[in-house]
Amino acid sequence: MEKYDVIIVGAGPAGSTAAYYIKGLKVLIIDKSDFPRHKACGGGLMSSRDWPLELENYAKIKDKITAYSCEAIKIYWNCSYIANRHFKHLFDQVDRYQFDNLLLEETLKKDNVTFLKFDLQKIEKTTFEGNTGYLISDGQRKIFARYLVGADGMHSKVSKFLGNQNLKRHQIGYCLECDIICEKKDLDVHVVAGYLKEIGYGWIFPTASGYQIGIGIVRKPKHALQYYLDNFIKWTLEKKILPEQHAIKKTFGGALPLKVAKNYCTDNILLCGDAMGLVKILTGEGIYYAMMSGKNAGLALSGNRAELKKNYKQKMRPLIWDTFLTPYIPPKIFTITFWTVFFRVAKIFDRLKFLRPLNVFVDFFMRLTMHRKKFEGRSFYLDEKITIEEY
Repeated sequence: MEKYDVIIVGAGPAGSTAAYYIKGLKVLIIDKSDFPRHKACGGGLMSSRDWPLELENYAKIKDKITAYSCEAIKIYWNCSYIANRHFKHLFDQVDRYQFDNLLLEETLKKDNVTFLKFDLQKIEKTTFEGNTGYLISDGQRKIFARYLVGADGMHSKVSKFLGNQNLKRHQIGYCLECDIICEKKDLDVHVVAGYLKEIGYGWIFPTASGYQIGIGIVRKPKHALQYYLDNFIKWTLEKKILPEQHAIKKTFGGALPLKVAKNYCTDNILLCGDAMGLVKILTGEGIYYAMMSGKNAGLALSGNRAELKKNYKQKMRPLIWDTFLTPYIPPKIFTITFWTVFFRVAKIFDRLKFLRPLNVFVDFFMRLTMHRKKFEGRSFYLDEKITIEEY
């Protein structure tokens, strides 16, 4: 039977980053898919000019990435324009097909890391050659490791092995998006909060080949997601954001966890990224948190493994609070109430046709979405001045 020190389930940004930072251990990354593979995701790397200061693997691949840099955002409430914000840099939009593959390729340059396409079906706790660990199986092949890292997404089998329950509907975000090939008329990002009075938002991201247009909704939507996306594309045509001459390349959907797993680490198992539920509740941003949690897992496994659980929890605490925006409101209450309150207030302003006060919400929204850090004076954003064009 094959034996490794660590098996990482999932080869996305969280899994690849975890493996990259593990030193002194024999690591196997498994994934049900071959790479490169498509991944339903907006592909936004928020404040990414500073990522090389935190993520060594990102620093090594950043010049190979085909990215579209976004510097301005236009905010709407249910199709009504509110405000425009201009930044030194807001985020880079990337194609996950390329991005995830580059991360994995960089990790596989390390002598201690191997990749295997493997459709995980079963996990068992067992003892092998005097070591307590875990036996994974795809129904035919069995592999043993002392440690497991679950980076296998929202429907994580590793998370379920730890006893975590399926998320409830109000703890899930649903999205549907499409890539559009066309000539770009507008280079700004457009975000339409509360589109068709749903709790969520629509987005228009410029890409290298045109636009990515999508809809994200918290809780179960009233209609099929395709209804909202078709309606939203029609709105972009009416606003002349999207040109008449365009082609929809592909449409894809997905779901996001909006609650951190109760059991996300033990003395031998760590969860990262979506498997842990580490997604920023306000925006649905997950790539940064996936990579940072992967880094923390890799560092914890490379350190004092006798205190693995304690060390990982300590490293993860700031990230958990960042995704839920504030340490003063319990995550469950925040998940259920924040967006509901936000949109109810916005609806009142909308009925009164008095949108100017929503600029306060815009500023609040933007400050919470940008994880700016000082990095001892090395941050790209230190001298940034945000300019405002009011409604």
